[in-house]
Amino acid sequence: MDVVCLKWGDKFNHEHVNRLYKMVCKNLDGDFNFICYTENANGIDRNVIVQSLPDYDLEKWWWKLTLFQYPTKARTLFLDLDVVIQNNITHLKDYCVQNKICTIKAYWKPHRIDMKPIAPNFDMNLNSSVMIWQGDLTNVWKTFIQDPEYYIFKYNGIDSFLYFHHFDKLNWLRRGEVYSRLYGYDENNYNIAGKNICKFHYKEDFNICIFNGWRRKKSSSGKWLLDDEGYKGFEKYY
Repeated sequence: MDVVCLKWGDKFNHEHVNRLYKMVCKNLDGDFNFICYTENANGIDRNVIVQSLPDYDLEKWWWKLTLFQYPTKARTLFLDLDVVIQNNITHLKDYCVQNKICTIKAYWKPHRIDMKPIAPNFDMNLNSSVMIWQGDLTNVWKTFIQDPEYYIFKYNGIDSFLYFHHFDKLNWLRRGEVYSRLYGYDENNYNIAGKNICKFHYKEDFNICIFNGWRRKKSSSGKWLLDDEGYKGFEKYY
């Protein structure tokens, strides 16, 4: 199995890569390759396989789509660098279906179920902080690279791109696998983006906590809605 992550720019550093690697070692049984695609390998653990980012002019989360340039023989698990693995994830390999992407359905967004592509936000209930796949998904990349400027201008990230252009290639992780530190975990326990965030969420029995929104949006007071303070109490998982 290949476990992959991406590090581009200066939002994340080698410590995030090494932290994720330690959590995977702790929670994934059996043999695996841990691969980091980056333009700066300084400080990354020597046991991590470092691969250079391909030669494209991309930013932020759009780099994720480069992972679909070529078919994969191995089962592949992608993890965002800001996630926290709380429990064993060996079973995630069983979600792997040939030529499909298994990813997160954001059950904490009941107001975004079965959405139509509506401007300006094109919001929906997919989150790509965790993705599992195997086989040929090159059409995902080919669609994007035909007109990358159009898709980057239109969408606020790859989640909407995948949802509105490749829905037929998607499968979903079950409830109870993943929750959001900032936004919640189901239809009855959630915060809405753009509204006052009243609390962080913690579900000990879930396997992965995603920190979507980390250092991305600020409150009216000028503070990040989710910063390193959100990781307090999670140190035991590293």
